[in-house]
Amino acid sequence: MKTISVNTKISELITENPGSVDAIASIAKPLEKLKNPILRKIMASRVTIAEASKMTGTNIDDFKRVLSPLGFIFEGEESAKEETSEEQKPLWLQNASNENIDFYDVRPVIDDGADPLKEILHRFKEVKPGEILCVINGFVPTPLIHLLKQEKAEDTFVETISDKEFHTYFLKKKKEAEVAEPLESKLQMNGSEEFSDFLAKFSDDQVRRIDVRGLEMPGPMHTILGELEKLPEGNALFIDHKRVPVYLLEELADKDFAVHIHNVAEGDVKMLIFRK
Repeated sequence: MKTISVNTKISELITENPGSVDAIASIAKPLEKLKNPILRKIMASRVTIAEASKMTGTNIDDFKRVLSPLGFIFEGEESAKEETSEEQKPLWLQNASNENIDFYDVRPVIDDGADPLKEILHRFKEVKPGEILCVINGFVPTPLIHLLKQEKAEDTFVETISDKEFHTYFLKKKKEAEVAEPLESKLQMNGSEEFSDFLAKFSDDQVRRIDVRGLEMPGPMHTILGELEKLPEGNALFIDHKRVPVYLLEELADKDFAVHIHNVAEGDVKMLIFRK
């Protein structure tokens, strides 16, 4: 028997009992991604039971139901639901005035079939140190949370308004606390001319071109990571993609790669990745 809580990472469950993969995948369709080794490697080590519950609109009782037969015991199970849905706001958010929070509702953007990542990165860059960006979405943007933590987000907090509305707050680090290389120096969303200028820095024989638009998930990420592993120094990988791959960006955020993205149109995204 192993005691767990809502803050236990999915990877810990899988390490303790590999049968957890099928058990958790049975709770909701989005969790079936855990059956794929690539997505499991990325998601499981970052996401807790509470976060997985919020992301998929399930509740802790669902996890308890499938994990208890595997020998897992939830601690504080009576308060588990309250802990995940009524979590106390941190002091930095309690003390913040609306004038110091930039609220950005991305739901209309997503409903129109567009990707709000470029605007999110821009708005977070414009937020003053010590102030806050609030992204309003219809789900918990876990990949974005981890991505901005690689940047200048000192802390984050997710407020559940309803099962279809989540407010994710990002507190920007104060300047004196900044130590990591800024994400915007490694990840840039470019226009056509700017993207072409970066591409022109490499000769034709220095550019490896791949098209992952026809691949089913997680084929694109698997293919791109495989190509980057064998990419020679001084060369670049040019990718035709059909979307901005946030999970891939999260995976590359703490690695020594520069990523340039040109979002041409819906279903047509150009990427250029090279070692810094």
